[in-house]
Amino acid sequence: MHFGPRSATSERTKDLFTETSLCSGQPNTNVPWTGTPTLVKEVANGSLYTVGEDDDLIYVLHVYGTPYDMGYAHGTLLKDSASHVMTSFYNEIVTEYEQNLNFLPKDVADLIARLGVDGALDLTYLLTEPFTPAYFYEEMRGLADASGIDYILLRRVHMIPELIKAGCSMLGAWGTATADPLGMLQVRALDFDMTASLQDAPTVVVYHPDEGNVFANVGWAGWIASISGMSSKRIAMSEKHADIEFGVESRAGIPFHFLMRDVIQFDNSLEDAIWRIQEAHRTCSIWLGVGDGNMKAFRLFEYSYSTCEILDDKNITMINETRFNREGCNDTCYHNYAMSDLVYWGVNLGCWNELLHDTHGTISPAGLIQLLSVVQTGNLQSVVYDLAGLKMYVSNARAVNETGPDNAYDRKYVELDMSQLFQVPKPSLVQGRRL
Repeated sequence: MHFGPRSATSERTKDLFTETSLCSGQPNTNVPWTGTPTLVKEVANGSLYTVGEDDDLIYVLHVYGTPYDMGYAHGTLLKDSASHVMTSFYNEIVTEYEQNLNFLPKDVADLIARLGVDGALDLTYLLTEPFTPAYFYEEMRGLADASGIDYILLRRVHMIPELIKAGCSMLGAWGTATADPLGMLQVRALDFDMTASLQDAPTVVVYHPDEGNVFANVGWAGWIASISGMSSKRIAMSEKHADIEFGVESRAGIPFHFLMRDVIQFDNSLEDAIWRIQEAHRTCSIWLGVGDGNMKAFRLFEYSYSTCEILDDKNITMINETRFNREGCNDTCYHNYAMSDLVYWGVNLGCWNELLHDTHGTISPAGLIQLLSVVQTGNLQSVVYDLAGLKMYVSNARAVNETGPDNAYDRKYVELDMSQLFQVPKPSLVQGRRL
């Protein structure tokens, strides 16, 4: 099989995909959108653009200054969208998890049964706040003040990932694995509930902070933590929940999605990120992925309060075999799992393994877009990072009033030239007018 641009062999490629025993999807052959961002509005510390077309529009929001300034610009420019998304997401989570305790991890279910969802989220805040830099809450305060969103609701929404982790996939490829031997590619595929309105306002927030790197958060209107993102230093983040705990967990520490943001805002290299993650007051069990487009390297982390194991293409099979089995990787997959200059982890590993063996040495952004749709991972959000080329390819699930496929991995991606977006200057405005 070959993942790449659509060609005369595309029909044959589709036939090969259907013959792959462990894969059930079809390749996404939509050509990514590559236009120029359209300016919507400017304020003193921010500017709002749209990218994409038709039902695949995405907001690109630039914010500048202090944490409060950036939050205030966010809340001003995306007031209605942020209010809708944050309120709808919060209400959906409260209803869903109070009614479905049997489907939650036992410790989370017990906590919600005792305190309710609000109480569990407030307790999470109290336990993590001593380890969380104050600028996160300063930014939330600015966002709340400008948008009218209740600050406590906004704070609670940002505690949700610490209670409920999402099923996801990630990949890092470089060197002998990629079509461009000087390339560095990374995947972040987010599999999560698509009934909670997040996809109604997909937003890439490009931060130009007073302190730290310029960086981009791939998320939704009103969201300030990092689930997906990359920096001007060519550092990118991926994440997946862990079905089985890594050693000991804790409720007291920095929320992992705040730590992910700190990596892309403040770290200049993979080595910096490793140090930060090792030294952090960690909390729950997750998998983290960090890629470095300058070093041409990717590391997978087994992450919990008591554990911080670092994995690469040489030691990836040190992961307990039971974890491979739970993700659909049988004995044949496990014993043929490792490949040079390639690290991957996620759902349906057997399918990943078959496809990556066939495409090793030819992996490209277009090929990864096709791979994700065949594996069927990234239903809510799908991101391909070209760290060497400073580009991102982003797709989001279908919103309620949109047409087309439901899942992000089947929809049209938007190509973002991050080298340009990272250099967009702050608006020069006096009383709402450009100088």
